[in-house]
Amino acid sequence: MLDQTFGRVYTKFKLHFYKQIFSRFEDREATLTTVESFCMEVIMALGEPTIAQFSHMMNLSTPNAAYKINSLVKKGYVERIQSTTDKREYRLRPTQKYIDYYNI
Repeated sequence: MLDQTFGRVYTKFKLHFYKQIFSRFEDREATLTTVESFCMEVIMALGEPTIAQFSHMMNLSTPNAAYKINSLVKKGYVERIQSTTDKREYRLRPTQKYIDYYNI
């Protein structure tokens, strides 16, 4: 009985939360796909990972991860920063454009 009541309240809370979130996107073009949004969340959580670290975390092949990263770079949400110690290595850093998008 209590579980069912809590479940209904929680569902109403989620629906209200989603309604509030989507109302913020009303006047803005959604430029990231759902998968790209998840990728950006992982990049933010890892704190400037390498492409290899990103692909390992997402359980993707390196070419598939590179494809997703290239898409995010073209859209201006990620930049590749070359390592100062190993010129072959690049770190992924969210741009200010993504941080602004994220803060909405």
